Parts: sequence; C-alpha cells; structure tokens
Amino acid sequence: MNSGQILITIAAMALLSATILNVNKNSLTTSLSMTETKYKILAVSLANTLIEEATSKAFDEATTNNVLITNVNNLSTNLKADDKEIKRILFDDIDDYNNYSETTDADSTYDYATMNIICKVRYVDPYKSLDSVDYKTWHKRITVSVNSPFFNEGSENITLSKIISHYYFR
Repeated sequence: MNSGQILITIAAMALLSATILNVNKNSLTTSLSMTETKYKILAVSLANTLIEEATSKAFDEATTNNVLITNVNNLSTNLKADDKEIKRILFDDIDDYNNYSETTDADSTYDYATMNIICKVRYVDPYKSLDSVDYKTWHKRITVSVNSPFFNEGSENITLSKIISHYYFR
C-alpha cells in the first residue's frame, strides 16, 4: 500500500467511527425516552387508580351510612382520616385520602421504580373557580401527584385531579 491508500483508509475508518458513534448516541437517546415514557405511564396509572378508588367511597364521613344530608353545613369540616382509619384499606370516604402519601417499593434491579404518591382533597366551588375554598360545598377536588427520581431527575410531577360532587334527591 502506498501513502495515498493509507490516508484514504484512515479517512474511511474515521468516517465509519463517527457514524457508529452517532448511531449509538441516537439509540441511547431513544431508549432513555422510551424508559421515561414507560415510568410516566406507570405514574398516571397509579394516580388514576387512587382517584378511582377514592371516588368509589362515600362523599363525606357524614354520608358513610347512606344518611341523607340536605344541608351543606352537616358535612365534615376537617378533611382527614379518622383515628381508626390508619390504613388505606380502612378508608370509607373521600376525605380520608387527604394528606395520604405512599412510596412504592422499588425493585432492586430498577432504582427508578420508586414513586412517591401524595394525595390532597379540598372543597371547591365550581361556580366561582376550581381553586380550593375555605368553606363547605357539595364539591370536592381530589389531586394525586406522583414523583420519581426518573422524572427529569426528580423535578417533575405527574398530577391528576378530579372533582367529585354529592347530589341528593328530594
């Protein structure tokens, strides 16, 4: 081989190396995006499950025994679990989910599978705004936030909300 052929071979090897590095970089970026999306779908599923579970319960502690409440002032002032409701399985109304938090158990092979779930329940007045209000209404908003170290290095939350209304018929 003469020096011209050696230079062409070196240039071809450099071009091939650059192409392989770009393919690997794109492959890793795509893999990272797919994994992050997988965990975000899991977070949405966890939040949605908690909201659906809460909405299957009574609207308020005062309505757990199917008691007809016709005056909004008879609803609970404190949105929290009773002393006897220390585990989620014992929750019997939506208020019990206020300030509920849980950390999922991480699989030892997936450090980022740990998710922190925080739930809030507030009275809302949909006729004024969807912001929380300090007075009792026939409407409550449940908000579930899920955070994981994998979501933008822990700085991003997945948050779902739902407004639950209590109706009585005369």
